[in-house]
Amino acid sequence: MGFGHIYVNADPAAVAAAIGKHLSAKGFSKLAMTPDRHPTRMKEIREDRMRLYWISPRAGTWTGIFEFRFYNNEERERWGYADEHLAVALSKDFGDVWRLEVLDGAGFWMYVRYAGGEEKEGKAYQDSFADRTTDRAHPRYELNHIVEREVFPHVGLGYEHIAGPEVSPIENVPQDPSVPAGFAHLAFTKPPEAPAV
Repeated sequence: MGFGHIYVNADPAAVAAAIGKHLSAKGFSKLAMTPDRHPTRMKEIREDRMRLYWISPRAGTWTGIFEFRFYNNEERERWGYADEHLAVALSKDFGDVWRLEVLDGAGFWMYVRYAGGEEKEGKAYQDSFADRTTDRAHPRYELNHIVEREVFPHVGLGYEHIAGPEVSPIENVPQDPSVPAGFAHLAFTKPPEAPAV
């Protein structure tokens, strides 16, 4: 399974407000999510019509952003789980922002650190199953070392694993009762474009 996270050096309320500002500029408006409105299947919603997030409590330096992973991909601006445009926008407001992507089965990971709206450092890595090693000095462990150094919270946790009164479980994806309390849910919606006359 894969995941993508964004980590921001800011308080959760400020991060949530900045996400709202970013999406508002793209025509989205905040939506009070309920279990009846929440998707229950993968590929049920389009990311150009609805965006769903959990914002973690701040742990040390970092507040984590965990976005819904299973949008319908027919209409898609980005390739990964974590929104690069959002990460860049947040870095304009808050300085250091990290975006992590992992596709474990493919032996792929990448990271990018942004500040002031610009990429400051980044790397992508992929290997085959035959190339894998437990030697922690090997380049495949570079992302692990960054995660340990920065003490990013909840790495590997998916949006769909987090339970809350706003959401319904996604079929075949169990919610994790061990996830600590304090995550804040955000939902945004955008009306479909009116057909050209």
